[in-house]
Parts: sequence; C-alpha cells; structure tokens
Amino acid sequence: MAPFNRLILVMTRPWVILAYVLMITVLFLYVDKPLADYLAFLNFRVNFIFLNFFTKLGLGILYMTSLLLAALFFRYKRNSLWEARMWFLWLCVVLSGIACGILKVLLGRARPDMWFHGKYYGFYWLQAKAPFWSFPSGHTTTVMAIAFGLCVLFPRYFYIFILSGFSIAISRVLLVHHYFSDVLTATYLALLVVGLLLWFLRKKSWLEPAWRDTLY
Repeated sequence: MAPFNRLILVMTRPWVILAYVLMITVLFLYVDKPLADYLAFLNFRVNFIFLNFFTKLGLGILYMTSLLLAALFFRYKRNSLWEARMWFLWLCVVLSGIACGILKVLLGRARPDMWFHGKYYGFYWLQAKAPFWSFPSGHTTTVMAIAFGLCVLFPRYFYIFILSGFSIAISRVLLVHHYFSDVLTATYLALLVVGLLLWFLRKKSWLEPAWRDTLY
C-alpha cells in the first residue's frame, strides 16, 4: 500500500480521530498559552531572524500562482503527466485554503498576539478580522497540503516531504504567530482535504496521469 494511502487509512479510524480531538483539546486548555508565553520570552522573531524568512515558505499565494503557471506551461508543452501533477497540487492548495479560510472566520480564534496585548484567548466565533483567524493555521494548511500532495505523486520520498512540510509549519509556533494546536489542526485538515480530493479524482477518473500509479 502506498504510504499516503496507509496514512489516511490510519488517521481516519474513529479511535484515532477521537484521540486527535482529545489531544487538541488538552493543548488548548493546558499547553498553548504557557508554550506561547515561553516562546515569546525566547523571542525568535528577533533572535533567530532566519525563521522569519523560512516561515514564508508557507504562503499560499506562492504555490497557487507558481502551480497554475506550471500547469499551463506543461499544457502548452503537451506533457499530460506533469500537467496533471501540477493541477493536482494546485487543487490541493486551493481547496485546503478554502476550507481553512472558512474555519478561520467561523471559529474566530484569537491569535497569540491578542493574548499578549489584550488577554484575548479562545474562540470568538464569526470574526471578519485577521487577529481572530488563528485556528487553523493557514501557512500550515498550505504547506502540508503541498507535502501530502507530493507524497501522493512521489511516494518514495514520503518522509522527506512530511518532515520538510512540518518543519515549516512548526516555525509558525516558534515565531508565536500561531498556537501549537492551530498547527496540528491545520495538518489534519490538509490531510483530510488531500485525501478527499484524491478519492474524488479516482472516482471520476479525472487527472488520471497524476494518481494512476498510486492506487496501492
């Protein structure tokens, strides 16, 4: 079985979902605030400048634009395999981004900076302002969607993609732009979106060159 197929199979088992929700709840109640306070004290934004550039690798617009252009380029070159791969990755980013954006607005979780400067913590529901869009992490959703998408396309490098994606994601926590639970939730969201997308494409036989060698 392909590594991504095995991962999605395990992570969608009821007891795993329950355990994951419980872990997120524990982090929210007991870990997120003290961890954020400690990381704010370390002040990696100033003391580890590299992270400020590294974390930008999670910007969704970078991938949306570059993957769209790449898909059009390979269409022009009549390379159906790489065109399908680019469209698949583009859909991974766009669909996960839409799901993440909806959850951000609906849940309205205050960002760590709101805790530091105004003692706002938790969910404030239906918020239209970015300071209340902490949950889930958008950067993490983007980069993990790309990572999971690449795992589908190139299963041999599964662990490299996962570790690379999560290292970018964890920079959001180290820089205190997000809480740890924001990042873990975004990772799970990206996994679900990519898994559902792959299931749908297989069912409809769309973009077949991208996934036909990853059925098992």
